[in-house]
Amino acid sequence: LFGALGGAQGISAFIAKHFENIQTDPRIKHFFTGAKLEGMKEPVETFMAALFGGPVQYTGRPLARIHTTMAMSDYEFDSFLDSVKMALRAVGGDSQTVDECVVLLETVRQEVLVNRKRHDVRKAMEA
Repeated sequence: LFGALGGAQGISAFIAKHFENIQTDPRIKHFFTGAKLEGMKEPVETFMAALFGGPVQYTGRPLARIHTTMAMSDYEFDSFLDSVKMALRAVGGDSQTVDECVVLLETVRQEVLVNRKRHDVRKAMEA
């Protein structure tokens, strides 16, 4: 997958587009606000490159520790994946590559949702 995405440059372009997407997505943008977003790019690129078969190893903080105070829901994780899909398509990812990337990201859902909250659809619709 790493090669199909264009190597390190492709991963970088994908993450740049993904970060653009999440900053405008009302479902998840509150998780990615302020200066911390810029500091996240490099470790996120490294994580994604490693997950997608690149020649790097992610040595950052464990995902569960990073996300423990976020209390994300499955709905919000799905929204994150929507952004991933849009970003991958925007940088030229074909359907199979996008699907394979999403399947790999699903393997970390439990680590990210370590403090899972229930999503109240009615409350979200009222907002």
